[in-house]
Amino acid sequence: MSSDRPRTWQSRRTGYVLITFELDPAADELSTVRHRGLADLTARLVEVLSAHRLRATWAVGDPAHSAATAAVRPAAVDHELAILGDASWIGPTAGRTRFARELARRVAQARGAGIHVTSLVPRVASIQHDIDLVVKQGITAVAGVGNECQVRVQHQTPRALHYGVWELPVIERLPLPSSWLPGGGRSLARRLRRAARDAATLHLVIDAPAVERAGSRSERTIARVARRIASLRDRGLVRVETLGTAATRLSHVPAVVPQQSILRRAA
Repeated sequence: MSSDRPRTWQSRRTGYVLITFELDPAADELSTVRHRGLADLTARLVEVLSAHRLRATWAVGDPAHSAATAAVRPAAVDHELAILGDASWIGPTAGRTRFARELARRVAQARGAGIHVTSLVPRVASIQHDIDLVVKQGITAVAGVGNECQVRVQHQTPRALHYGVWELPVIERLPLPSSWLPGGGRSLARRLRRAARDAATLHLVIDAPAVERAGSRSERTIARVARRIASLRDRGLVRVETLGTAATRLSHVPAVVPQQSILRRAA
């Protein structure tokens, strides 16, 4: 039986919580020590979510070859592995041809390894202008890209980029400097309650390399957030989804998207 089924006698609209982990460091942060630290952190984060029966999306640059894949796939809950894109192959500096080639390679290798990849988490730029390449690779969910000012806008909602392809805006991001200040944690708690009350979607993105740098206090914050989300779920107030399952659900709801051709050359 799914752990996300509401435990209430009456049917009611519920909110949705999406948890996405960005696991890989930026290219200029790579080191053997950081890799070891991130591997240990990933294992601990998987344990925290397993303890609360929370599913999540775990984004890595190359799911077929990432060390994190071995920690995420055997977990007791149904997690999702997604592709994490950085400036080396996504965005205006990389160009359309490189984006097409790298996305196709990463998707093909992941699926060849038995990893059903349908979600993309771009770190630096929207993929809206290259939506045809995303559709071609069978991607159905894309995380929104927002700066630190944008991520705290209350009323962002999922939107259809194309038929069957959904963008899930980032509503909250951890860790944030405000999380360590008095009242910082209460802000996220209020947003979770608001999502439950308004039957809205809250997409929380957790930057694992930043958590690893911040240390144990940041990990404890994540553990507290996990407990709050699990409590709301157990009360039937929210459902917890991955990016992929959210896109599947949303695709069953009629949506209006711009009527335009997506046939463009990858050049």
